[in-house]
Order: sequence, then C-alpha cells, then structure tokens
Amino acid sequence: MAKKFRRMRTFARTAAKSMEKKLVENAKKLREDPYLILPDYSDNYSRRYFEKIKKSLDKVSRFNDDTKRLEKLSNKRGLDGALAGTLIIAHSEKAPYLAVAKFSTGDISYAQRGKANKEKLIAVQHFDNPILRLLGIKDIALKRKLHVYSWDAGFLSTGMEAKPPEDFINFLIKKTGLTYKNGIATCGDIKPETAKKEEVSKKNYLRIHWKSADVIVAICEDCAKLKKNTIFNMTKYLLEPDLSKDFTIDVVGQVVKQNEVGSEQTQNINEYLSGELSDIEFIKKNMKQREESIRESGEKILILDGISYGTDIEQFIKALKSNKFEREGLELILEQVNEPVVLNNMTPNKVLERFWKDYGMNAISSIIDDEAMAKKFFSLDDTPSDVLELVFNYRERQQILSQLPKYKSLPPLARFVDNVVRTYKTFGEKEAIAEIKKRPDNPKGKSIAYAFLLVFKKAKDTKWQYSQVEIEYGDFLKGNAKKLLDSDPKKYHKALQELLSASGSSENIDGNFI
Repeated sequence: MAKKFRRMRTFARTAAKSMEKKLVENAKKLREDPYLILPDYSDNYSRRYFEKIKKSLDKVSRFNDDTKRLEKLSNKRGLDGALAGTLIIAHSEKAPYLAVAKFSTGDISYAQRGKANKEKLIAVQHFDNPILRLLGIKDIALKRKLHVYSWDAGFLSTGMEAKPPEDFINFLIKKTGLTYKNGIATCGDIKPETAKKEEVSKKNYLRIHWKSADVIVAICEDCAKLKKNTIFNMTKYLLEPDLSKDFTIDVVGQVVKQNEVGSEQTQNINEYLSGELSDIEFIKKNMKQREESIRESGEKILILDGISYGTDIEQFIKALKSNKFEREGLELILEQVNEPVVLNNMTPNKVLERFWKDYGMNAISSIIDDEAMAKKFFSLDDTPSDVLELVFNYRERQQILSQLPKYKSLPPLARFVDNVVRTYKTFGEKEAIAEIKKRPDNPKGKSIAYAFLLVFKKAKDTKWQYSQVEIEYGDFLKGNAKKLLDSDPKKYHKALQELLSASGSSENIDGNFI
C-alpha cells in the first residue's frame, strides 16, 4: 500500500514575526544551496531522477538576483517554481501574509508565491523539517518506486531498495518512546522474546515487523491507549512504494482456535496504515472481529479475556478463580454448552448467570436426586453462586440425615427438638429459626427453644417472649443444644436424650427406632 497523504485545507492569516523570520532565513539558505530540498543518494537509480530535478533547480538558481525572472519562473507548478517563489522572499526579506495548510500533524504556515503546487511550496520553505520536505518529492518517489528516509540529521534516497540507515532507524525508534534492545522495541508489558516469536501474552498487543530494518515493535493494549497511531507516526518520516511489503502488522491475541495466531488473522491493515485507526482502535477492532467470527462458527470453544482454552473446561474454570461451589456448578453447566463461549471481565457468578436459565435446572438435578427440591432451589431469588452453595450444602446435609436415627414416632417435646435439628442440618440456620417458632407453649419447650436461639445468637430480639425462669433454664441448656446440633449420626440419639433429660422432661425415646 502506498502512503496516503490527507488533502490539505488552506486559509490565510497575518504572519507571526518568528515564522516570517524563519521563512526568510530558509529562503536565503536556498539561494546559497538549492539542493537542500533534495535527499542525498549514492545509487544510480536515484541519481537518474534527482539529477533531472537538480538541472531544473539550476535553471532557477541561475537567476538568483533577477526578481523579475524569478517572478516568471514562480508560475511553474513543480519544485523549480516553488524554489523561484521562495527565492523572491529572500529578496524582499518579508512575508507579512501567510497561507495556512491543515495537516494531521498540525497547521503549517507558508508563503504563497507564484503558482507552484502548495505541497511543493511547503516542502521548499520548510526544507529543514524532516516530515514536510518529503512533500516536495512525494510524487516522483512514489511514481518511480523510490525509498526515501528523512530525519533530523539526514535526508537519503536508497533507490528501489528499502535500506534505512542505522541513524534513521535509531531516530524512528526513539520517536516511539519504547524500550529498544537487540532489534526489539517494546512497551515493557510485552517481553522481547514473546514479541520476537509472536507468542501470545497475557495482554493483546500490536506487533509491527519492520523488515528492511529488522526491527520488531510491540505495544500492549493498555499502553496503546496512550498512543495515537504508531505505524503512521513512524512512516510519516519515509516514502516507500508499498508500506505493506516492508511492514508486517499483526494484532496478537488468542481469540482464535487454540494456538492459532498470526498475521492471517489480522484485518483492517490498510485503515491502520493510512492513519484512520489508532493503535487501540486497531487492536480492539481486530479482537472484536475475531470474537464475532468464533461466535458465528457455532463451534464449542472457551475464551476468557482473549485467552483461548479450547474445550478445556477445567483450565477455563481455573482462570475464573471460582470457589468450590461455583467450580462444580460451572463444570456441570459448561459440559452441557455446545456453542462458543467468549467472555471478558467476568466473575464466576456472571458466567453462571449467563447460562443459568437454560442449564441451571439440569445442573441442580444432577447434584441432588430430588426433582421437587431441585425445582424449589431453582426458583429461589438468589444468585446462581448462592443457590449452588445451598444445593451442595443440602446434599451434604442429606447425606448426614440419611445416617441419622429414624424414629417410628416421638413424643411432642422430642419431636419438636428433632424437627429443629433436622431442619438445621438440612436447610441451615435460617430455616431452623423458623422451625423454633413452632415450639410447645410450655416452660420446657420454651426453655429448649431459647437455648437454640442462644446457640444461633438470635435470642436478644425475642427475649421478651420468655419468662426469667425460661431464660435462665435456656442458658443452662445451651451446651446440650449445641452438642446436639453439632452431633454426628452415631451420637445423635444420645445427645437428643441428654437434652430432653436436662430439660426435666420424662420423655424416653429409647427403643423407638424404625
């Protein structure tokens, strides 16, 4: 792709004294040496074309002191006309009114003298500017496929061969503000070896391989936000017939099939080369297109924050940093998903929420073999993460309950205590407290109820419902209540009988097993 220059817009304004002085000084320097507007060269191909231009400049220079002849010559459209018009400024030593051309790099002031092309006038009058002087030879360079390099300390054409000098390479890399060593310039977040091998990093990054200079530039997506367009800012100092042949540009990020990264995945290169996209826009646009391509493929693949895990559910979940309940739930759900999963900045719960409606019920049913309870859990107005914790705790408690003693029938007080403890072991503290409210309305039942509330640290709010004797006796029974709540299946029956006995109850539950 040939380098594009945006169309100039011009308007006039009164010249600042400093700018007027600069243009006059440059005009005087050109009167002494008109070849300052041309690059150096040593190859025969460049010589063939620039010698012709030098001859046309010589014809103008021959009339350095003839303002009338210079006025006539300034009507030419080429560099010779631009030189003639500029030399007039050297004679008058003033340029009170200047035209202003608007470039992507800023406004440029120049003196409109004669009929020479505006770009050539700017190039001649600003021959000491490494960017602007390229405008004077842009047409011939692109037409004849010349390679021209312009920097603070030099101006060189290497003909048909792309061969940037070392000074120019160092100048350009310094302009990027990147850390440079052994032919690799990086922002610091991308390791040089990673950039060299074009490997995937934790962050997506822009990778530019400047072939003729044997230089690699790598900028991560975070640092790219601080820059405009690195390739445009580099190539504005050079002219080449086809930048895409000398610069290989990639966005490296693993939003593709696992381990498949490379230039064939990078799109929008022409827009980026021409400066239409900034670094970060170029990176984001490519990554978005890759994500959309994956989604449209319908193929199951797991991608998180730009990293592809293929179909490796275990590694995908590990990257989410989920807790044990979320981890098991995600595994059950993702096993059911048969479509691309492309996610960014997601918590485990957010991932669960995305698939909960379609796969949540099946996941719960595979954890507990109880359809009615599964529906009850699925209908809860809680986050999927919280529901999963409840489900797994329920399963664990059910396993415990299945080992608890099974009674044919229990007397009232024993039945109340047994219901509270089994509810606690099944649904947890909240449901157990609701069961406590169903206490027998007698001193023993209320004393045991208060003991449970003390264990759960919920006695303060309902203390007014109990007499002083019930409160004191409840405090006495607190240890027995806690022992029963924490008891394992083998010790459950004994702990239940001990609590009943400690409460003063004469109820005996021995020999009442199924």
